[in-house]
Amino acid sequence: MSKFIFVTGGVISGLGKGVAAASIGNLLKSRGFSVFVLKLDPYLNVDPGTMSPYEHGEVYVTQDGGETDLDLGHYERFINENFSRDSNYTSGKIFWNILEKERLGEYKGKTVQYIPHVTDEIILIIKNIEKKYNSDFIIVEIGGTVGDIESNPFIYAIAQMSGEKNGLNTFFIHVTYVPFLETSGDFKTKPTQDSVNKLRGMGIKPNMILLRSNDKVENAVLTKVAKATFLSEKSVISAPDLANVYEMPLYLEKKGAANIILNYFGINDVKPNLRKWTMFANKVNKEKKDTLLIKMLGKYTSFSDAYKSINEALKISGIDLGYDIKIEYIDSNLLNEENISTNLDDADGVIILPGFGVRGFEGKVLGAIYTREKDIPTFGICLGMQAMSVAQARLKGFKKATSKEFASGDKDEVYVLDYIKGKNEKDKMGGTLRLGESPSVFKKDSHIAKYYKSTEVYERHRHRYEIQHNFIELLEDENFSFSGYHPELKLVESCEDKSKSFYIGVQYHPEFTARPLSPHKLFNAFVEKAAERKNGKK
Repeated sequence: MSKFIFVTGGVISGLGKGVAAASIGNLLKSRGFSVFVLKLDPYLNVDPGTMSPYEHGEVYVTQDGGETDLDLGHYERFINENFSRDSNYTSGKIFWNILEKERLGEYKGKTVQYIPHVTDEIILIIKNIEKKYNSDFIIVEIGGTVGDIESNPFIYAIAQMSGEKNGLNTFFIHVTYVPFLETSGDFKTKPTQDSVNKLRGMGIKPNMILLRSNDKVENAVLTKVAKATFLSEKSVISAPDLANVYEMPLYLEKKGAANIILNYFGINDVKPNLRKWTMFANKVNKEKKDTLLIKMLGKYTSFSDAYKSINEALKISGIDLGYDIKIEYIDSNLLNEENISTNLDDADGVIILPGFGVRGFEGKVLGAIYTREKDIPTFGICLGMQAMSVAQARLKGFKKATSKEFASGDKDEVYVLDYIKGKNEKDKMGGTLRLGESPSVFKKDSHIAKYYKSTEVYERHRHRYEIQHNFIELLEDENFSFSGYHPELKLVESCEDKSKSFYIGVQYHPEFTARPLSPHKLFNAFVEKAAERKNGKK
C-alpha cells in the first residue's frame, strides 16, 4: 500500500504549500522511494485552462497534455519527474464526474450530497491514483486555506481516509503563517493555533507543522506552538523565506523532516543522495560573473506568476552558467515607435512571451522587428514565435499581416496564422487546444539544431493557431527560415534568423521541461548570447 502525505494550508494563501510538497517529494525520492504528487484545487473550473493568468498564475502543461495548476511545475522541477493530468483535480472536474453518474442513474435514486458522495468521489480519485501508479508515497496538496467553504469537502475526505483501517498510512503536514508584530517585537501564534483547531474540528490532527515567516522563528515560539497543538517540538519546523527557493529541500533535510515522516510510518531511514541537488544549490550562492538584464515582452506584466516557468527556466540557466538574471517586464500593449528604443536598447536579451488575445500583440510584433534590426538576442515562445513570423511577413510587404485569432474584419488583412487543421471557431474554449508533448524535427544546418545538439526533440505545446503552409515559401529567405516541423503533421515548430546572434522562436513551451538538474539547452544558449552582448557593450 502507498503511504499518503497530505499537505494543507492555514491562516493565509500563498504560503508555499506547493514548494513544501515538492521539497518533501525531493527528499523521499533522494532516498530511493517512488513518489507521485496530486494537487486538489477547490475552484469550480474544470481546469485552469480558461482562466486568466491573473487568477492563478500560469497554466502548466503536463507531458500528456493536462492543463494544470502552476504547482505542478514545482513538483516536476523539484522531484525531477514527469507527472500527468492525474496530478491535478479541481472541484469542477469532480462535480462533473458526480453529475454524469447522477444522470446515468448510478446513485440509484439517492439524494446526491456533499457527504458522502462528493467526499467519496475525492477518496476514489486518490485510491485510483494509488492503484494506477503504485508509488511508495503519494503526496496530496489541498489547495486553498483551511476554513474556506470550498475546501471543506477535501478536508473531510482526507479526514475520512485517516479514520479508515489504513489510517496509519496517512501523515498530515500543515503549512501555516506566524506573523511578526513590529510594535511588540514578537511572533504571534494565535492564528496558527486557530487554524490547527479548525483542522482538528474537522477530524485531522497534524503530524507536522511548518511555520512560514519572513525570518526564522525562535525556539520559544516553536515550543509554544508544539504545546498548543500536542506535537513534539521536532515536529514543529520554522520555515522562513530563503534566499533561493531551491534551498528548501536541503533546509528541510537539516530539520529532519523526512526522518520524522519515515519514523512515523515505521520505515528505516537511509542516507539520501542529495549530491547533485547540493551542487546546484551551491552554484546559487557562488559569486556570479555578471548580471544580465532580460526584458520580458508581454501583457501580464503586473503578476510574475503568469510566467512562472519561464522565470524559473531563466533562473536555472543563469545559475548553471554563473550569471545573475535580472528580469524586467515590458507591457507590450504600451510599446510604440516613440518609446521602443528607451525600453529595449539596454536589454542584454529579450523574450517575447506567450499568451492569448489581441491586447499587446502589436507591441510584440513591433518588438520582434526592432530587436532583429538591432541584433538583440531574442527568444519568442508560442505567441512570441507567431509575432516574429508576422513581423517577417510585414517586412516582406504584407503590411496588414496578422493571425486569424485577431481578425478585425478588415478586408485587407492577411492571415499568416490560422486554425490548426481540425480546429475551428466552433470549438469550446476549454480543453480544445493542441496540448502536450510531441516531436519537432529541425533542419540540420539550423541554429536551433546546433543549440539542442540534436535534430529531433520532444516538447510540450499549448496553442490553437499555426503558420499557414502557403506562407512558408513567401516568408523564407536567405536569412529567415522556418527551421522546425512536426515530422508527420508538418506543422511549423520554430523560426529563426541565422544572420543574427540569437533570433529564435518556438511554437512550443520549452520552459516546462527546464529542471534544476537539467537546464534547458535553448535557455542556456539564450543566456550565453545575452552574456556575449553584455560583454560586447563593455
